[in-house]
Amino acid sequence: MKPKKRAFDINKEPEFIVLNDQCQAFIGFKQGEAIFSDDLDLAKPLYNDEQVATLRVYTYGKLEKEYI
Repeated sequence: MKPKKRAFDINKEPEFIVLNDQCQAFIGFKQGEAIFSDDLDLAKPLYNDEQVATLRVYTYGKLEKEYI
């Protein structure tokens, strides 16, 4: 079986997900609140640090980036 070639966009920033101090993944906003879930499959991929900075405004506690 021939391996598939994957195309990478070198100009695109790497994706990551954000975890809170309870290891729950950020899945989005609802009514002005940051929502986190234990289900990592629902995690919203982010691309830059400005998004994390905005998320910190709406969140109490530590946040951690995990690259995917």
